[in-house]
Amino acid sequence: MVDENDTSINHENQKRDLGFCAIVALIALIALWLLLMPWIPGVAKQSLQRFHLRTPSFAVWAAQFPIPSMYNFANQYKVDDFPPGFVMMILDENWRYANHFPTRVITFFAGRYDFLSSQQDRWFTLRSSYRGQVLESKFHLEAQTEGGYKLIRIDEVEESL
Repeated sequence: MVDENDTSINHENQKRDLGFCAIVALIALIALWLLLMPWIPGVAKQSLQRFHLRTPSFAVWAAQFPIPSMYNFANQYKVDDFPPGFVMMILDENWRYANHFPTRVITFFAGRYDFLSSQQDRWFTLRSSYRGQVLESKFHLEAQTEGGYKLIRIDEVEESL
Protein backbone atom coordinates (compact mmCIF):
# COMPACT_ATOMS: atom_id res chain seq x y z
CA MET A 1 0.00 0.00 0.00
CA VAL A 2 1.36 3.42 -1.03
CA ASP A 3 0.67 6.55 0.98
CA GLU A 4 -0.40 9.28 -1.48
CA ASN A 5 0.64 12.02 0.97
CA ASP A 6 4.26 10.85 1.02
CA THR A 7 6.38 13.77 -0.32
CA SER A 8 9.21 11.54 -1.51
CA ILE A 9 6.87 9.92 -4.04
CA ASN A 10 4.79 12.94 -4.97
CA HIS A 11 6.84 14.63 -7.74
CA GLU A 12 4.54 17.64 -8.00
CA ASN A 13 5.82 19.01 -4.68
CA GLN A 14 9.51 18.71 -5.54
CA LYS A 15 11.41 21.92 -6.21
CA ARG A 16 14.01 22.34 -8.91
CA ASP A 17 17.56 22.35 -7.58
CA LEU A 18 18.90 25.74 -8.69
CA GLY A 19 22.48 24.89 -7.74
CA PHE A 20 22.44 21.88 -10.05
CA CYS A 21 20.97 23.99 -12.86
CA ALA A 22 23.71 26.62 -12.37
CA ILE A 23 26.43 23.97 -12.56
CA VAL A 24 24.95 22.46 -15.73
CA ALA A 25 24.64 25.95 -17.28
CA LEU A 26 28.29 26.72 -16.42
CA ILE A 27 29.44 23.44 -17.97
CA ALA A 28 27.39 24.18 -21.10
CA LEU A 29 28.92 27.69 -21.40
CA ILE A 30 32.45 26.34 -21.01
CA ALA A 31 31.80 23.62 -23.61
CA LEU A 32 30.36 26.24 -25.99
CA TRP A 33 33.44 28.47 -25.49
CA LEU A 34 35.79 25.56 -26.23
CA LEU A 35 33.78 24.48 -29.29
CA LEU A 36 33.73 28.02 -30.72
CA MET A 37 37.44 28.71 -30.13
CA PRO A 38 38.69 27.04 -33.35
CA TRP A 39 36.07 28.76 -35.51
CA ILE A 40 35.70 32.28 -34.11
CA PRO A 41 38.96 34.29 -33.99
CA GLY A 42 37.62 36.62 -31.26
CA VAL A 43 37.16 33.73 -28.84
CA ALA A 44 40.70 32.50 -29.54
CA LYS A 45 42.00 36.06 -29.15
CA GLN A 46 40.43 36.38 -25.70
CA SER A 47 41.97 33.06 -24.69
CA LEU A 48 45.41 34.13 -25.91
CA GLN A 49 45.12 37.41 -24.01
CA ARG A 50 44.17 35.49 -20.89
CA PHE A 51 47.44 33.56 -21.02
CA HIS A 52 49.50 36.76 -21.29
CA LEU A 53 47.59 38.68 -18.61
CA ARG A 54 46.34 41.11 -21.27
CA THR A 55 42.59 40.94 -20.77
CA PRO A 56 40.86 44.33 -20.67
CA SER A 57 40.04 43.92 -16.98
CA PHE A 58 40.42 41.57 -14.07
CA ALA A 59 36.70 40.73 -14.35
CA VAL A 60 37.19 39.44 -17.91
CA TRP A 61 40.17 37.38 -16.80
CA ALA A 62 38.28 36.00 -13.78
CA ALA A 63 35.24 35.11 -15.91
CA GLN A 64 37.51 32.89 -18.01
CA PHE A 65 39.02 31.19 -14.97
CA PRO A 66 36.76 28.08 -15.09
CA ILE A 67 37.75 27.43 -18.72
CA PRO A 68 40.42 24.72 -18.75
CA SER A 69 43.95 25.66 -19.78
CA MET A 70 44.41 24.15 -23.18
CA TYR A 71 47.40 22.40 -24.71
CA ASN A 72 46.41 23.58 -28.19
CA PHE A 73 48.33 26.87 -27.84
CA ALA A 74 52.01 26.88 -28.74
CA ASN A 75 53.39 28.74 -25.72
CA GLN A 76 57.06 29.66 -25.89
CA TYR A 77 59.36 31.81 -23.81
CA LYS A 78 62.94 32.99 -23.81
CA VAL A 79 65.03 34.67 -21.15
CA ASP A 80 67.73 37.19 -22.08
CA ASP A 81 70.44 38.97 -20.12
CA PHE A 82 70.11 42.03 -22.40
CA PRO A 83 67.14 44.10 -23.60
CA PRO A 84 65.35 42.84 -26.73
CA GLY A 85 67.10 44.03 -29.88
CA PHE A 86 70.28 44.98 -28.00
CA VAL A 87 72.18 41.81 -28.87
CA MET A 88 71.11 39.73 -31.82
CA MET A 89 71.62 36.02 -31.36
CA ILE A 90 72.89 34.52 -34.60
CA LEU A 91 72.58 30.81 -34.01
CA ASP A 92 70.09 30.09 -31.25
CA GLU A 93 67.50 32.27 -29.57
CA ASN A 94 66.90 29.67 -26.82
CA TRP A 95 63.14 29.47 -27.19
CA ARG A 96 61.56 26.97 -24.79
CA TYR A 97 58.02 25.64 -24.57
CA ALA A 98 55.70 26.15 -21.60
CA ASN A 99 52.36 24.47 -20.99
CA HIS A 100 49.30 26.51 -20.07
CA PHE A 101 50.16 30.01 -18.89
CA PRO A 102 53.47 31.30 -20.28
CA THR A 103 53.50 34.16 -17.72
CA ARG A 104 53.94 31.45 -15.10
CA VAL A 105 57.61 31.38 -16.15
CA ILE A 106 58.00 34.78 -14.47
CA THR A 107 55.80 34.12 -11.45
CA PHE A 108 55.50 30.53 -10.18
CA PHE A 109 57.69 28.47 -12.51
CA ALA A 110 59.94 25.85 -10.92
CA GLY A 111 62.93 27.10 -12.95
CA ARG A 112 62.34 30.73 -11.97
CA TYR A 113 65.07 30.49 -9.34
CA ASP A 114 67.62 29.57 -12.03
CA PHE A 115 66.71 32.68 -14.04
CA LEU A 116 66.59 35.12 -11.15
CA SER A 117 69.03 33.87 -8.50
CA SER A 118 71.86 36.05 -9.83
CA GLN A 119 69.98 39.25 -8.83
CA GLN A 120 70.57 40.73 -12.30
CA ASP A 121 68.05 42.25 -14.67
CA ARG A 122 66.36 39.78 -17.02
CA TRP A 123 64.16 40.23 -20.08
CA PHE A 124 61.44 37.68 -20.78
CA THR A 125 59.75 37.31 -24.15
CA LEU A 126 56.58 35.21 -24.22
CA ARG A 127 54.95 34.04 -27.43
CA SER A 128 51.70 32.13 -27.90
CA SER A 129 50.16 31.12 -31.19
CA TYR A 130 46.92 29.48 -32.23
CA ARG A 131 45.59 28.95 -35.77
CA GLY A 132 47.57 31.79 -37.30
CA GLN A 133 47.12 34.25 -34.43
CA VAL A 134 50.30 35.17 -32.57
CA LEU A 135 50.60 37.16 -29.36
CA GLU A 136 53.97 38.24 -28.03
CA SER A 137 54.60 39.91 -24.67
CA LYS A 138 57.84 41.30 -23.30
CA PHE A 139 58.70 41.88 -19.66
CA HIS A 140 61.68 43.38 -17.92
CA LEU A 141 62.39 42.07 -14.44
CA GLU A 142 64.44 44.79 -12.82
CA ALA A 143 66.52 43.65 -9.85
CA GLN A 144 65.86 45.68 -6.69
CA THR A 145 68.61 46.56 -4.21
CA GLU A 146 66.59 45.27 -1.25
CA GLY A 147 66.01 41.97 -3.05
CA GLY A 148 63.28 40.84 -5.34
CA TYR A 149 62.33 42.17 -8.74
CA LYS A 150 60.12 44.83 -10.24
CA LEU A 151 58.04 43.51 -13.14
CA ILE A 152 57.78 45.98 -16.05
CA ARG A 153 55.85 45.28 -19.24
CA ILE A 154 57.94 46.66 -22.10
CA ASP A 155 55.68 45.93 -25.05
CA GLU A 156 52.65 47.73 -26.33
CA VAL A 157 49.48 46.49 -24.67
CA GLU A 158 47.41 47.71 -27.60
CA GLU A 159 45.77 45.49 -30.18
CA SER A 160 48.46 43.05 -31.29
CA LEU A 161 46.41 40.30 -32.91
